[in-house]
Amino acid sequence: MKTTRHLLTLLFCGFLLVSALMYICGEFLQCDMTLFAGASRQTRFIVSTLMILLTISLLPLSLRLFKFRRVSDDLHQRQAAALRHWGTLRICVIGLLLVMNTFLYYAFELESTYGYLAVVVLLCMPFIVPTKSRCEAEVQPEEPVKKEEQPENDNDEETNGSHSQL
Repeated sequence: MKTTRHLLTLLFCGFLLVSALMYICGEFLQCDMTLFAGASRQTRFIVSTLMILLTISLLPLSLRLFKFRRVSDDLHQRQAAALRHWGTLRICVIGLLLVMNTFLYYAFELESTYGYLAVVVLLCMPFIVPTKSRCEAEVQPEEPVKKEEQPENDNDEETNGSHSQL
């Protein structure tokens, strides 16, 4: 479990580091990263729409990934191996969204749409930090919630007593 957590932490920090390096190069070092400066309006629209759709569809899916029955069952059965597989998938999807949106922000001459999308993804990153307690909690089976016994019929002593007082 320890090596799995270290791998996931390395991936998590790697995506943050790549995104931070792009930010530092673009903002402070004034590197010219405008690869698509002369792109047509149609290209800008298509890429923008694609990234918006990818971000708003893949982000909630990735955050909710461990709640799906198949993934949850796999995590409870194979534990460390399943956590390595599904955790890597989740971190890579969210990390790639962050890196791509950061890259496109600078590639399209500081297009604010990509900046906002990158900030949204960055705000979701704390929810997937692979801490020791989170990794252990993900592979533990959930205990079923017990319902308190409720009276079957309405003619029970408590209800009869309260109705008779009215």
